[in-house]
Amino acid sequence: MDLGNNIGFLPLTAIELHCLCGCAEGHSDEQMGRELEMTTAEIASVINIVLLKLRVPNRLAGLAKAARIGLLEKVDA
Repeated sequence: MDLGNNIGFLPLTAIELHCLCGCAEGHSDEQMGRELEMTTAEIASVINIVLLKLRVPNRLAGLAKAARIGLLEKVDA
């Protein structure tokens, strides 16, 4: 399986980008959920969708790929 080696990915929504940035900043699912008025399960689901769109197996690989392709630079903190 060749996960994460392809630059191509599906576009991310604003909430998906927000959750990705939150992960990069070290926020927990609970912290992001409070900020976005979502449950921790909903946040985890959003992050899983981000990982599928980025074609990576886990959060760490997702953050590495997001940084490599410049996604984290597009999010206003």
